[in-house]
Parts: sequence; structure tokens; C-alpha cells
Amino acid sequence: MQLPYFPLHTVVFPHLPLPVHVFEERYRAMASDLTADGSPYAGRFVVSMIVDGPEVGGDASTRPIGTICEVRTAEQFADGRWVLLAVGVGRARLGAVDRSGPYALIEVERVDELIGDDAAAPVAPAQRALDAYLATVKRFVVRAASVGDESQETTDVAASLDQVLKPIQLPDDPVAASYAIGGVLQIELSRKQQLLELPDAATRLRAEMDLLRRESRLLDDGALPPVQASDIGYNPN
Repeated sequence: MQLPYFPLHTVVFPHLPLPVHVFEERYRAMASDLTADGSPYAGRFVVSMIVDGPEVGGDASTRPIGTICEVRTAEQFADGRWVLLAVGVGRARLGAVDRSGPYALIEVERVDELIGDDAAAPVAPAQRALDAYLATVKRFVVRAASVGDESQETTDVAASLDQVLKPIQLPDDPVAASYAIGGVLQIELSRKQQLLELPDAATRLRAEMDLLRRESRLLDDGALPPVQASDIGYNPN
């Protein structure tokens, strides 16, 4: 299967959204083809994490496992830029790249989503670890914003976080649950990529529980989470 190829400084998990601001000429052409009536790609393209090279103005080296994404909404501005909202629909093993056209195409092979041994068992403890992690994130942010034990600022920050950091109920499906946690975890992109590449949901959930507990300990100790700018907001190409 050959699909348009869109390397980014991000990791996209299946089931999760990807907003993209498209402004480079080659990706404008790609967006136009993806959203055209009767497109041979049916709105699908491939994202893989860049390990070396730029998003803009050059060719980048990426990891061999990426994610097939599907455009759900698209808007084109008068100046030719696009804003796409896509969602990950499955993992893919990357093959040969064809750069002969206006944008790159890549041969991909779908990677099966395996549940793994007794994958349902880790979902409940993973939920508890996620709840504890989100509570720790909230405490960390409130402490960081605090200027006094009873400051109004601290109270306001805590109230705002109650609106943002709402409880997340994991789906019963172990595969979807594992990807949901991967999307929530604020960790290095290299670690997110490792999670994406794990062979099955059970292995991924167990690795994520270790990461959730590790990150909670670091935050409780006052360590800043290793969040890169590319992890926040949507991704310009």
C-alpha cells in the first residue's frame, strides 16, 4: 500500500487525534489531494517520528514504525494554508519512499494490533496508575504556581486545573486503553515512540504503568516533566 508521507516531530497513536497546520507547498499539495473527491488515498497519510532532519524544507530520517492517519476535517485558508484534523487509525511498517512527485509517497504495511497475554488484567491497575499520575500533575502545577500557602492565585490555578485535568476513564479495550495512556503521558518523544513500537497491548500497558509511577515520583520530588514544545498544541509541518 502506498500513501502520502508526512514526517513530524511527534508520535501519533492510533485512536488519537492529530491537528496539523499545513503551510509548506509540498504538504499543501498533499492536503489538496487527500481531501479531493475520489482521492485514491481516501484521506489517509502516514506520520512517523523524525529522528534527524527538519520538518520544513528538507528530507528527514524517521523511525521504521509510524501511524496511518485519516483526515476527519479540513479547512483551507485564502492564502493556501490548510488546517487538518486527523486521527490515527493504525500502525504501519515503513518501506520505500518515492520522492518523484510533488510530495513523498511511502510503501507501508499495516502492523497487526495484538492484545497479548492476559491483556485485560492490566487495564484496572493502569487506570489507578493514571488517576494517581493526573492527581500528581495537578499538585505539581499548583505548587509551581503558588506564591503563598493560601494565595488566591493558588486557589484559581487549582480551580482551573479541575476543568482541564478531568478524570479520564480508560476504554475496556486493552489496545485502545494502551494508546490512550500513551497520548496522556508527558514524556520524551523517544519514549512515546518506544511505546508505539511495542508488540502488543499487554506489554504496552505494563510499560506505561512503570512510566506513570516513575513520572509521579519525579513530579512529587519537584522535577520538571520532560515536555518538548513539539508535544504541545498542533503540529506545523
